[in-house]
Amino acid sequence: MQTFSNMQRSLSHQNIIKAATLFILFGIYTAISSIYVIMPPLLAILFFYFIKLFDKNDLSSFLYILAYLIVYEASYGYLTLSLLLYFLLLYYLLVPTLQKILKCKACIHFLHVLFVYVGFWLYSVVLNTIFWLPLPSIDGLFIFYIFIEFLVITLL
Repeated sequence: MQTFSNMQRSLSHQNIIKAATLFILFGIYTAISSIYVIMPPLLAILFFYFIKLFDKNDLSSFLYILAYLIVYEASYGYLTLSLLLYFLLLYYLLVPTLQKILKCKACIHFLHVLFVYVGFWLYSVVLNTIFWLPLPSIDGLFIFYIFIEFLVITLL
């Protein structure tokens, strides 16, 4: 009986299980959202978790996010690892600047969501122009996606 009282749960295994579960749920959601266009692709929420995991230096969970980014890019036809490179650019260039300038968390979250969607579209236009690929289109759903994901991030 005393042996069981000295046992402790491993927090690292719980983090891996949580990250794997989120990866599976995001994968299912990506498949469904590629069929039903009205569902937002959750890019900004993924960037939000990207920032949190990058700040914590949680490599195992970060690998799941990297895998999800690759699934997302394959699902929507973007260049491989372009989203990871864009997230890294935002993380190192935009996030510290916004945190120094703004103190309002809601304002920072809104700008993150705006830069994730509008900025990634511009980034894709530049990459597709460089590699002579067809330019990505933009439609009115972007505004809906920005609004919905901003609401979700403020609730997190």
